[in-house]
Amino acid sequence: MEEKAYLDKDDIKKIFNCGTAKAYSIIRSIRAYSDSLNFQGRVTKGDYLAWLNRPIKKDNAQSSQGESIVFQQEIR
Repeated sequence: MEEKAYLDKDDIKKIFNCGTAKAYSIIRSIRAYSDSLNFQGRVTKGDYLAWLNRPIKKDNAQSSQGESIVFQQEIR
């Protein structure tokens, strides 16, 4: 079986252990930063890694809900 080159909402839900609404929010955030695929509801693994490793200002070190930034997790 060929490995897919993109991540969809189900992959994001597993990576971040979140619900559907949050997964789509994360996908929108990734696509706002880098959108090579230009396909709704999916992001490339490269775009995900670029977003994950993006430079973050000190004042944005925590999300608006006070959660710590999610660290990089392995992509299968």
